Amino acid sequence: MRYHINSSRPTRRQALMGIGVGGAALALGAPSILRAQESSLVVVSGGGSYEEAIRQAVIDPFQSETGIKVTYVSPADEAKLKVQVDSTTVQWDVVELSSFPFRPDASNYLEEIDYGAFDKETLDNLVPEAKVKYGVGAYVYSTVMAFSTAEYPADKPRPRSWAEFWDVSKFPGPRSLRAVIAAGGDPTTIEFALLAAGVPKDKLYPIDFDKAFAFLDRIKPHITKFWTVGAEPGQLLSDRQVAMASAFNGRMESLKTQGAAVDYQWNEGELSPAYWVVPKGAKNRAAAMRFAAYQSSAEAQARLNNLIFYGPLNRAAFNHIEPKIASQLPTAPENIDKQFFRDLAYWEAQSPSGKTNLEVLIEGWTKWVAG
Repeated sequence: MRYHINSSRPTRRQALMGIGVGGAALALGAPSILRAQESSLVVVSGGGSYEEAIRQAVIDPFQSETGIKVTYVSPADEAKLKVQVDSTTVQWDVVELSSFPFRPDASNYLEEIDYGAFDKETLDNLVPEAKVKYGVGAYVYSTVMAFSTAEYPADKPRPRSWAEFWDVSKFPGPRSLRAVIAAGGDPTTIEFALLAAGVPKDKLYPIDFDKAFAFLDRIKPHITKFWTVGAEPGQLLSDRQVAMASAFNGRMESLKTQGAAVDYQWNEGELSPAYWVVPKGAKNRAAAMRFAAYQSSAEAQARLNNLIFYGPLNRAAFNHIEPKIASQLPTAPENIDKQFFRDLAYWEAQSPSGKTNLEVLIEGWTKWVAG
C-alpha cells in the first residue's frame, strides 16, 4: 500500500483545512477542559507522503483546536505495540493498523473505542465497516483491475470484471496478480478468483478454497508475475510486460496523472480499511479517544482525502470534496457500491485446524505455487 500526496491542489487543501472549525470544536468539547484532562498524545502511523498529508489535514488542526500536543511516530508496528502492552510500558496512545482490531487476542491489547466521544452526526455518517469494537476506520484503499491503455485503447473493448480478466480468449495478453504471501498475507487474489468463478461479491464468505484454487489453475499459465510490492503492477503495465493486473487504486491514479498509459476500473474492486486503535493501558486514553473521534469527522476526512487517493469512511466528507476529486476516491457514492469490503473478521477467525483462515490460505497458496 502506498500514499500519494496531491500537491497540485494547494488552494483546495487550504480551503478544506478551514472547514468546520467551530463544529469540530463543539464536537470535541471546550479546549480548556481538554487541556486540563490531557496535554499530550503520541500518534503512530506511516511516514513519507502520508505523514505529510495527515499532519496538514488532521494533526495540526487537532492540536490547534484542542491544545493537545501531538508527537508523531513512524512506522506503526503491531509487534511493538504488543511488547509495550505485555511489559506495561505503553508509550503509544493511538496507532493506525489494519487487521489488529479483529485478531482473537485484540481484547488483551486494545482498548474498546469509546463511541460516546463521537458526535451523533459523525456516528450516523460513518459506514458500518468503520465502527468496530477495538478500532475506528481511518481511510480505505482499493485493489482494482488495471490495464494498459496501449494494449486496450479507448476504441477497443476493455475488461470490466474478473470473469473477463480470466477470459484470455476475449482479452489476450499476460497478466499479473498479487501474491497471497505479500505483506504478511493478502487474500485479494483468492477473492478475485471466486468472483471470476461467478460467486457474487456479497456471497464470497465463507471462502470456498477449492473453487478458488481451481480457478487460479486456469489463469496461472498467463501470469507473468505474482507481485508483492505496490509499485510492481504499474511498472509492469507501463513497460507492457503485462496487459492487465490487479493494483492499488492510488498507484494507478498517480500514474494516470503523470501521463502513463494505464487505466483502471472500480467494478469488483476490494475495499481494505485501515483503523485507529488505542493500546490497552495507554497513558493518554481520553485524548486518544478524542483524536479518534476528531479524525472521523467529515471535515477532517475530507481534508485528508483531498491529499491522498484513498477514501473517507465518513460519507458526509463528500459534501466537502469537489466532484472531480471525489470521483477518484474508492468510497465515492458512484464507486463504493461497485466494490466489496474485505472481511477482516473472517480472515482473522480461527479455522477448524486451529489456525486462522488467513494462515490456512497462506499454506494452501505456498503449496499451489510450488505445485
